[in-house]
Amino acid sequence: MNKRKLKSLGVYFVTILISLLISYLGSSYYSSRMPVIENPQYDSSQFHNAKITAIVSDQPTSDENDFGVIREVIFKATISRGVYQHREITVRQQFTLQTLEELYPVEVGDAVILYRIDYGDIIDWTLVSYQRENSLWLLAGIFVIMIILFGRLKGLSSIISLGFTIFAIFYILIPAILANVNVYLLSLAIVLYVTLMTFVLLGGLSKKTIAATLGCFGGIAMAATVAFVWMEIMKLSGVLSDEYIHLILLKDEIPIDLRGIMFIAVVIGALGAVMDVSMSIASSLEEIIFNSPNIKPSEVIKSGMNIGRDIMGTMSNTLILAYIGSALPFILLLIIYARPFNLLSNSEYIASEIMQAIAGSLGILFAMPITALISATLYRFSTSKRLAQKQTIEESINV
Repeated sequence: MNKRKLKSLGVYFVTILISLLISYLGSSYYSSRMPVIENPQYDSSQFHNAKITAIVSDQPTSDENDFGVIREVIFKATISRGVYQHREITVRQQFTLQTLEELYPVEVGDAVILYRIDYGDIIDWTLVSYQRENSLWLLAGIFVIMIILFGRLKGLSSIISLGFTIFAIFYILIPAILANVNVYLLSLAIVLYVTLMTFVLLGGLSKKTIAATLGCFGGIAMAATVAFVWMEIMKLSGVLSDEYIHLILLKDEIPIDLRGIMFIAVVIGALGAVMDVSMSIASSLEEIIFNSPNIKPSEVIKSGMNIGRDIMGTMSNTLILAYIGSALPFILLLIIYARPFNLLSNSEYIASEIMQAIAGSLGILFAMPITALISATLYRFSTSKRLAQKQTIEESINV
């Protein structure tokens, strides 16, 4: 193994060690500052995995009541694990209009999750969900295997970087939100860490990595600035759906900054697309510079902008279509209930979705010139040095 490969391998493992350290310290610090919720809605020990063994009855209900029950199913199920493992129980499940869509029909062989309710002498069981965890793990396993098969070492590196990214979001950023710290600065710090860590693991510590990282962070900083300013201009409160209202009701126990969550949604939502654009431009410019060492910095920047223009349209569509897809049920409800157009266009939900899509697209737009300019600056000195060395060698040969 030559010195260059040994150095790259060293940088790779040092990056992993630093990422492990950041993950451990960040999660430990912010998890320790999270508030303790003393009255959880559910007792987690009362959820039990089970498998349906028989359907006793399945029929609509004729009784009119205030609970909106429209169907009743009685089935037998066997508990799969835990203190009640192998015990067969009978469940009387009543379906409302909502739960009918979510959980019906139930069939023999279905793997389900049941909740045990203790009323003293009376024990009741209710169906709360289907077991989907194993299917998700299977799908994730297929995803990992396919990435490694097609990408080999690069694919393995992308899986490792994805793991650190997910950990940073779920075990650093989310605990920080619950701890009510300054999530604006923290989210930008996590963006910088994720971007640099991912690019170093995939491409090593090089001029290309530096240019792509700074270009990406510049684009995200622009998206964050637009989001922050326009949240003030449009007086967005951060209350976009029922989930946000539930968070407001918990404000005495867990004071959460709803506008901060909206800001994070813009930053995290735009990160993937901006990373893609900045690395694509930095990688393309590296090839151009090494194949055309006489190229001028102004021509490098021009080439970067031309490459970016081709990427920009598809990446902007990716962001905007993603936000439209997530907002589709809400848009359908607004159309079905014939909300006036002026009320629709001024809705906070619609305004926030449009703002997030445009802010992310502006992040992509600004990442292009920043990446091109930094690439031209970084490669300018190394190219001049290579040309001087080449000229010296040619002169010595001629002598």
